[in-house]
Amino acid sequence: MKYVKTVVCFANSRKTGGFCVAGKEWLDGNPGAWIRPVSARPTHEVYQKEMRCNDRTTPHVLDILAVPCENHQPISHQQENHVIDPVISWEKEGRIAWQDIRKWTDTPPSLWGFGNGSYVGLNNRLSIGQEDGTSLYLVEVDRLCLMVGRKASEYVDSKRAVRGKFIYRGVNYRMDITDPEIEREYLSKPDGQYQIMHPVLCISLGDPYQGYFYKLIAAVLYKERFS
Repeated sequence: MKYVKTVVCFANSRKTGGFCVAGKEWLDGNPGAWIRPVSARPTHEVYQKEMRCNDRTTPHVLDILAVPCENHQPISHQQENHVIDPVISWEKEGRIAWQDIRKWTDTPPSLWGFGNGSYVGLNNRLSIGQEDGTSLYLVEVDRLCLMVGRKASEYVDSKRAVRGKFIYRGVNYRMDITDPEIEREYLSKPDGQYQIMHPVLCISLGDPYQGYFYKLIAAVLYKERFS
């Protein structure tokens, strides 16, 4: 039976030619469970035309969205997945204010553990089989360092990218950023490192790749972005 999930959007990140939207259920102004609206495609990305809203725009972070769904489709590392109805428009029902975001944040002891990093990352992946079903966190950090440039500087054909490094509960993390607005803004700048103070980060586990789930910064939220 079809149903509607009303969520506060905390990420609308790029994914496999489409987007990955994620948020927490809106329960009369209080936070509920994480919800990830997905398509029925094997890689779950949502196309822009499938997340069109009643005001003819696409979802933005902090929007309150009524999302028509067809069924709950949890998978091992993403229990939050709900398959959308691809032909019905989403409804924007308002926005939450930046100053109210703290009540929506999470305080996990770690971001799916640590000690497992890729060649250019740090504590940025989880071995398949170690997942616990959760794939989304919204966490406050003191500082985010944005690293702009080729991911592997020793390879001339390495593409420019934006990565983020930060400390959460005393542990250093370095991972890819898939927030399109942040990518557009910072890829337009010279290579280098840039600082954002006191951001809230939406951290997501991506799909399996070569034996791992990679941790991604799906959204970077900070006061100046909403002023």
